[in-house]
Amino acid sequence: MFKRAIFLGALCAAGMAAAPVSASPATGFLSAVREALAGGYYPKPGVDVGVIMDRAREDLDRECAALAGDCPLETGVEAARRAVAALDDTHTRIDRAPPPLLGAQAHRGPTAASTPLGWMVRAVRGSDRLYVAWVDPDGPAARAGVQRYDLILAAPDMSAARLGAFDGPATVTLSRGGRTFEVTLNPDSGRRGPLPRLDRVGEVAVLQVPTGAGNGVAQAAHDLLAGAIDAGVTGVVLDLRDNGGGGIECAAMASAFLDYEVVMTDGAGDRRVLTITPGAVRIAEGGGDETLSLDRSVRWTGPLAVLVNRNTGSCAEAVAIQASLAGRAAVIGEDSVGVGNNVIRPVPLPDGWRLLMTTAYNSTPDGELLPPRPPLDLEVTDDPVAISATGRDAVLEAAVAWLG
Repeated sequence: MFKRAIFLGALCAAGMAAAPVSASPATGFLSAVREALAGGYYPKPGVDVGVIMDRAREDLDRECAALAGDCPLETGVEAARRAVAALDDTHTRIDRAPPPLLGAQAHRGPTAASTPLGWMVRAVRGSDRLYVAWVDPDGPAARAGVQRYDLILAAPDMSAARLGAFDGPATVTLSRGGRTFEVTLNPDSGRRGPLPRLDRVGEVAVLQVPTGAGNGVAQAAHDLLAGAIDAGVTGVVLDLRDNGGGGIECAAMASAFLDYEVVMTDGAGDRRVLTITPGAVRIAEGGGDETLSLDRSVRWTGPLAVLVNRNTGSCAEAVAIQASLAGRAAVIGEDSVGVGNNVIRPVPLPDGWRLLMTTAYNSTPDGELLPPRPPLDLEVTDDPVAISATGRDAVLEAAVAWLG
């Protein structure tokens, strides 16, 4: 195993060998990336991070020497991105840190917040168009007639629309079924979420879990599922499309369907063990345990299908992986992000950038590395534009048919 201590020593030695030509926004940015990597990055075996960062600094110094005045930040960002690409780790990258939601109230878990408009919005792959990925059944968007997969054509602030909040009432132009229409949204700062919602397709319950982050996600999922079981459903679809993951709430949500144990090992060889049992989660590590026990829990043991798409990531992928490995569910949709077997830590960088870096890998209790994404039992393209135009959700239809 590539030990973190060795990695830190390599970074320090490389840093001493690569004396900076002069300080600038560009060199400062690259130095910030180097420092972040030294704070816990877990490289692949054989990857010498110190050498990579040293070469990146030498290349950057040459670029900056050819410029008049201070070397701009953008030059440093590009140099850092080239260095990160050289790590050959698709999970580690530099991107823009998402701004906080307007008027949002933070909850436990990464990116958790209230949803004043009662919707969650995603970008259509390969374009700058937005679509509605989740709607709070009792929120402002639902009251205005907004539905999942409506396309957002215009809004006072499209970036705010993407994040799910406006400062005040706003008129939004939407498209559905080839028809363009306007709705006025009146934000409600008291709306929590995004939280799970449950719909029915005949005798099948469709439990959409839009995120695994935030207080109440797991309890809401269990409560909704309990109601569906009491109503006599014959099958359950766990819809994890557009779910980017989460933390302990995500794991507690999964306890509604199966038990499992995962060992998370970092570059220094330190281990954390995640254990999921009915209605409870325990993360054990040397410094103490983190636990979550639900007040009310349920376990669905009947037919189950799990839906994933290219936006399904992290813990959401991990749930689908475990359900597949246990033979507990059919996984339907398209290849997910591919970070279901590792732990990603976001580290802030200058000027609103961030580094997402691998800090640990997940394995079975026997030491077998878990796959990065769930294997698909049935591959079906998830196309929000087609769903909006036709009203037909091919992935969901395939899941309902699979469940019989």
